[in-house]
Amino acid sequence: MGENKNIKELDAFAKKYVKEIKQEEISLDFTASLMHKIAVTKIGSPFKVAPLISKKVWFLIVAAVVAIICFSFQFSENESKLLTTLDFSFVHKFQLSSIIEGLGLSTTTYYAFMFFGLMIAIQFVFLKNYFNKQLE
Repeated sequence: MGENKNIKELDAFAKKYVKEIKQEEISLDFTASLMHKIAVTKIGSPFKVAPLISKKVWFLIVAAVVAIICFSFQFSENESKLLTTLDFSFVHKFQLSSIIEGLGLSTTTYYAFMFFGLMIAIQFVFLKNYFNKQLE
């Protein structure tokens, strides 16, 4: 019962002060000034478009691949003991070839996969061009 009394007092208090607040009116040129601010914001774009992988990172990736290739050609047959000491005998236990041979895919399925791959490749080209035009 005491809680209801407090709620009623709080409600009366809120109503009293809400009535005392005067209403503000917007200016006549509110819409025009707002649209002007939006236009200025669009001209000075607030975000900068940057690639996901920067040129420095691409350079490092290419340098690492070239270094690995050059390093692998530096070894002669006698010096490549590291590669001969690795044991890959566990790979034969998987017998992936028998699993793949067991799958019987029809020619329709092959055509569907080929068509799906072709459509994805085409979409990459068109979407890239579309988004490049949007950002210009």
